[in-house]
Amino acid sequence: MQFDVSYVSRIMRKIHIFSAMPVLVLMVFFAITGIYLNHPDWKGGDVEKQQQTIALPKSLTDLPDWSTHYASHSLTLLHWLDVEHGVSGVDFEIDWDELDSLVILNLSGPNGSTLIEAFIEEGQAHVDTRRLSLIDMLNNIHRAKHVSGLWRMLSDISAICMVLFSISGFWLVLVNRMERKNANIALLLGSSLFVFTITLMH
Repeated sequence: MQFDVSYVSRIMRKIHIFSAMPVLVLMVFFAITGIYLNHPDWKGGDVEKQQQTIALPKSLTDLPDWSTHYASHSLTLLHWLDVEHGVSGVDFEIDWDELDSLVILNLSGPNGSTLIEAFIEEGQAHVDTRRLSLIDMLNNIHRAKHVSGLWRMLSDISAICMVLFSISGFWLVLVNRMERKNANIALLLGSSLFVFTITLMH
């Protein structure tokens, strides 16, 4: 069976076009935020800090045996804070202080972090929130730091599309006789620069 270059090229052209369409915006996003990540000394903006004290309802403070069931009770507390006060995060840590009957919750998200100290016996929660600037938030999204599973899935899909886009583009240039020489030179220079940079890093 003879290898049909023109047939493969038609398929590669379609792959090149349709793999680029879903990720064009993401490619621009990753490129811009990548520049900021390469220059951590560039200030994206100040951190916005906010503190507040929230009275806890009796339905929470009257939950039985907080010291033993603080983990499950804390999930109920987090749900109430999210619904009633908009306090939420993607990742969270829960700790219990037996001495003060205190639940300590650390919430983290790409846009910042929140520390919650809930004094069950006193019926109060102290909430300390740190909001990052837009640039810092986008940088965290780029690094997939404290992001949701949906964003991770989207990043994986976009990465696959970028690989298909690159491979199909390389094929289309390779079979183009007029551009093959220039493409090989560009590939050689790019590969040499990449290897040289990696060598310097070590």
